[in-house]
Amino acid sequence: MEDVRRGLNEYSTAYADATDTTGNYKNEQIVDEINLANRFLYSLLLPRLPGVFLNSSDLTASSSVLTLPTDFGKLRILKDPNGKVCYQRPIKNLTPGTSGNTRLFYRKGDTYVIEKTTLSTIYVIWYEKKARDLDQGKAAGTDTLATSAVPIADYYNGMDIENVTDGEIDEITDYSAGRVVTHTAQIDADDYYGIISDIPEPFHNLLSARAIIRLKDLHPASMEKSTEGERMNFVENLTETLRAYAGQSIDLPPKETDYFGPEETIMSHRIERKKG
Repeated sequence: MEDVRRGLNEYSTAYADATDTTGNYKNEQIVDEINLANRFLYSLLLPRLPGVFLNSSDLTASSSVLTLPTDFGKLRILKDPNGKVCYQRPIKNLTPGTSGNTRLFYRKGDTYVIEKTTLSTIYVIWYEKKARDLDQGKAAGTDTLATSAVPIADYYNGMDIENVTDGEIDEITDYSAGRVVTHTAQIDADDYYGIISDIPEPFHNLLSARAIIRLKDLHPASMEKSTEGERMNFVENLTETLRAYAGQSIDLPPKETDYFGPEETIMSHRIERKKG
């Protein structure tokens, strides 16, 4: 968030700490754009680096209902207690009951429901994680995040949290709907903290770079638009980081519409560069 403010030429400690809210850009607006950048990078990296976002979990059936993890994005495989693969079917093709199949299931909201009823056994799920919204601010109490944090139990589990005031980084092992985090160190009331994106660390600098460009171009109070150099620098940094992380053969989106919007393409910038 501080990097974005510097990029927008509106940085001060008071603005960053939100003790002064008279600036053109509000912290919550900046965080919203950072989260959009985080989702953008997730959608770009996921099909190219699927193993990075792969996760597994044990799910205990409660009356045949399996509650999906809060970071669940896309199912890879579900196995029953005997290690056999389960299969998802439309509800119209199932006959739920005590004689139902323990390896057939359907989706219901944020749960999977096994065809055989009254089960209370453990299933194993492998899945691709989804992008979770980041948060930053001043702790409302001991290990209690600000009201801007998502109030869903377990939402931030497995993510890292930085105590900016003390300079400590820990993994969140548990998180409550009351916005209380469980981790090794402690965040005191009024400490500043930030939730760290769980995309690969080499891509973290691209979050602020993309947010700066979008805020310059879309925010009503913006005094300047992003330049061709800023946009091309983002694309080149992303390309270099992808290739360094995943190899030269990694495929890249062919158009800038995949990076920012429909106005311009990477090719048009390359042509203009050659002309220059």
